[in-house]
Amino acid sequence: MTLATELLSQAKAHARIDHDDEDDTLTQMLATALADVAHAAAYDLPATLAELPADLAFAACDQFSLLYDNRGGATERDRPLGLSLAASRICARYRGVSLGEPEVEA
Repeated sequence: MTLATELLSQAKAHARIDHDDEDDTLTQMLATALADVAHAAAYDLPATLAELPADLAFAACDQFSLLYDNRGGATERDRPLGLSLAASRICARYRGVSLGEPEVEA
């Protein structure tokens, strides 16, 4: 079982998909979303879902939802580029990127 296969039911719930007709296609789409998130976070994907941090799993589900909602756009201009906003913010933490928020000293 692949990481995308393990995460599929969670991603489908996030995207509000309640049918099983396209699971093979959806698994490929989720694998793409996982790769997008891993690349943006500079994170090596683990072999199992249990080893994937929960926030990165959520980021992959949100990216999957974006890809699913915008599949088959009429033109390239209709398709979104890059990561979803939530996935971008989560991945930024892994890369140490500042989003303009001041750091608070303890």
